[in-house]
This record gives sequence, structure tokens and C-alpha cells, in this order.
Amino acid sequence: MRSLAAGFARSITLEVLFEASETLSLHQLDFDRLRREHPAATDVLLALVVEDVRRLSERLMEALYIPAEKRILRRLADVADFYADADSGERGEVPLTEEQLASFAGTSRATVNRVLRDEERRGTIELRRGRTVVRDAELLR
Repeated sequence: MRSLAAGFARSITLEVLFEASETLSLHQLDFDRLRREHPAATDVLLALVVEDVRRLSERLMEALYIPAEKRILRRLADVADFYADADSGERGEVPLTEEQLASFAGTSRATVNRVLRDEERRGTIELRRGRTVVRDAELLR
């Protein structure tokens, strides 16, 4: 069985947003054996790749046709949903720096700073050092 990734370099850069994390790697031979012994694993992996392509296509279309200001607010709302307190429904603090948010939105830190200051004046967010408290994620979208 030929590997799905045969001949391609496999590298990635991760930036951890959680307090505790662990990164694992799987040797190519072990990966091939897993797929051979559990053929359904290939279907799962293919579904993950398809979802990644769909998400990347959406982000590309955004980058081409959606203003940076709107992209910043969308990414902030997305991350706020991730950090939402499931019990209370409160958004809480989003531990992203302006530089990180700029990277997520495909724009500059200066643009993020301007947009966040405008949103703070609107009352949808509260800015803290290295963190943003989202008060109204729906209004951000």
C-alpha cells in the first residue's frame, strides 16, 4: 500500500492556545500499518482533509473579498465561541494578542489594534493586556 503522503515533506508550526498541551508524532511505517489494519482510518483521514480544504477555501474567499475589519471581527467571534463558558454562556476572556489575531485574520497588528479600539468604543468588547473580553459575539459577526 502506497502512503498518502509519500514523497511529501511533513512539517507544521503549532501555536498552543491552551495551558497544557502535548504533541505526538507517528512514524510513517506505523501510520501505514494503522491504515492497512484499519481501512476505515483512511476514510476518517480523508474526511478530515476534505474539511480542511473546505475551511481553507472559505478563508481564501474571505481574504480575497471580505475587508480586513470584518475578518478580524469574525475570527474574534469564532475564538470567543471556543472560549465560551458552557455553563453560564458567558464568553469570558480570549487570550489572544493583537499579533495572533492579525495572523488568524490575515492582516496587520496595526489594523487589529484600530478595529479592536473601535469595537471597545461600541461596547462589544473590553480590552485587557494580551486578552480581549467579548461582550457581544453576535454583534461582532
